Amino acid sequence: MLTTSPPAFVPPQQDSFQTSLWHATALESARFDALSGRQHAQVAVIGGGYTGLSAALTLAEHGRDVVVLDAREPGFGASGRNGGQVIPAFKYDPDRLAATYGEAAGEALLQMIGQAADLVFDTVARHGIACDPERGWVQVTSSPRGASLLQSRFRQWHARGAPVEQWDGPRIRMKTGATGYIAGVYFGHAGTVQPLGYARGLARAAQACGARVHANSPVGDIRRHRDGWEVHTDQGCVQCDQLIIATNGYTTDLWPQLRESVIPVYSMQIATDPLPSPLQAAVLPGVPAAADTRHLVSYYRRDRERRFIFGTRGPFRALPTAADADRLIAAARQLFPALRGVSFPHRWAGRVAMTADHVPHLHELAPGAFAALGYNGRGVALGTMMGKILASACLNGSADGLPYPAAPLKPIPLHSFHLLGVHAMIAYYRMLDGLQ
Repeated sequence: MLTTSPPAFVPPQQDSFQTSLWHATALESARFDALSGRQHAQVAVIGGGYTGLSAALTLAEHGRDVVVLDAREPGFGASGRNGGQVIPAFKYDPDRLAATYGEAAGEALLQMIGQAADLVFDTVARHGIACDPERGWVQVTSSPRGASLLQSRFRQWHARGAPVEQWDGPRIRMKTGATGYIAGVYFGHAGTVQPLGYARGLARAAQACGARVHANSPVGDIRRHRDGWEVHTDQGCVQCDQLIIATNGYTTDLWPQLRESVIPVYSMQIATDPLPSPLQAAVLPGVPAAADTRHLVSYYRRDRERRFIFGTRGPFRALPTAADADRLIAAARQLFPALRGVSFPHRWAGRVAMTADHVPHLHELAPGAFAALGYNGRGVALGTMMGKILASACLNGSADGLPYPAAPLKPIPLHSFHLLGVHAMIAYYRMLDGLQ
């Protein structure tokens, strides 16, 4: 038995999932029963977010018998709360990744990253997922340091054939309506989705392909069973040959040291009601979404009904307060003066899993047991791609030869003090951003 710790979820009355804009506007809906009794499967997937559902869908399409177990419901975690920005890139730029992983492995990795957004949009189209997909995303900056970084970023991605463009200040102002930016890089293959709709659509598609998806089935422990595994919930058990853990920012002590390998932080968002026509022409008229290059990134987008959504690093709680929202509202109005006087009735937050090295982690935890987590705020595209890679690991029987390298599981030193460290780092980053 690996663990008996309870899932680390806050009570519903202290969580903002059901009060989020995405919960209110998702077109995809589905109900999934809790696991009951004893079941058998070739693969059990723990976690019903993008990674787990993408893995389950891929495996089911290859004829594997798959069971998905989620503690609440598909999309409850970060997959149903994020900004829905589909970004095919890591924090690090191509040249650094190629130098880190070696030329051949690095270029293969970059090709995989560059295809991650296409995988999302292709999956949406293939399975008819109702999540309002839209292409286009721009990264912008208001500082000379950021302009130099984006110029280098454009050059590196352009050299590798990515559909990127350089935007100057006037063009950014014309396309976004935001003030104060001096440079940007537009990624034509990036874009947006309705994040909860996408997660629910993945669950529906996986189920239609034969996967068994269970909600309200928190896993309490995992046990070795002969050549496979037993995964236990309070109402049932799945005996399986292979195991995938895909819990990301909501990881508990289910597997030793896995929770300690990432730092969960909260990202918070606010949203308006649908903007009137005059404001639609002033707020993101020519691009669906944007994010800046600050250490504490601000990101914003529009949805299908032309609501404006703004997000950034949030407080350390799942239910933001009115005071928390006021801070974000002030930042949004500073960028978009046209929003002065516009109300922001929606506010919510969710956990983002950060890694010490700022790249996602893929682990072969034991023979037949795999995990992936730590997308550092870019999980729509990268989580979907990593789910497909985890499925390949199950189909191949090991993590050898995958397009993303598996790494040993290493806990972050002094992880129990991570909250103090994150507070200190945020204060430091705010200071640096203020100097730009």
